[in-house]
Amino acid sequence: MTKKAAMTRSCVLSMVVSVDGFINGAGGEFIAPDWSADLDAWTAGHAARFDTMLFGRAAWESLAAYWPAAETDPATPPAARDLARFMNGTRKIVFSRTLESAERWANSDIADADVATVLAREKAKPGKDMVIFAGARFAQTALAAGVVDELSLLVIPDLFGHGTRLFEGHALRRKLELVESRPMDTGALLTRYNVREPNGQ
Repeated sequence: MTKKAAMTRSCVLSMVVSVDGFINGAGGEFIAPDWSADLDAWTAGHAARFDTMLFGRAAWESLAAYWPAAETDPATPPAARDLARFMNGTRKIVFSRTLESAERWANSDIADADVATVLAREKAKPGKDMVIFAGARFAQTALAAGVVDELSLLVIPDLFGHGTRLFEGHALRRKLELVESRPMDTGALLTRYNVREPNGQ
């Protein structure tokens, strides 16, 4: 781990991405990875590691329209219901200049400052790590602000062809330190990198 990550809570960018670098399809639709025992373990690891989720407005609104009802919907698979409990029960900070209320999704608050200011404050608090796992535009904003300490990428064995690229326009150049590379039972590959400081620490 980097010195920064060892001393404070980390901000982790955790995304599902296609081999050709997209996080959704041409129409903006989320293309879910194949569900499996390994994916169950991956999502359970999120629940154990993180106590705060960070969103931009668009991703928050999209997820707020699905997860609250999914927890009690009989049609929701058991594994997804467990994930719904994590999604609904975990603290969420949404960064938006236009959102007037975050009441429609439990445990959500609107950030009172920019991402760099809020994350500096949050990292100094005790607690588990924080995660960004939806929204390419907000992910790029967080990268550009230098607040992301770790990249955790679940690369699924698909070519989307078109869609939203995860890494585009963040303008951040950093060395990365590989901390984990693990194949999953679906053919996906989990890779985790620490984002090193500009001085290489």
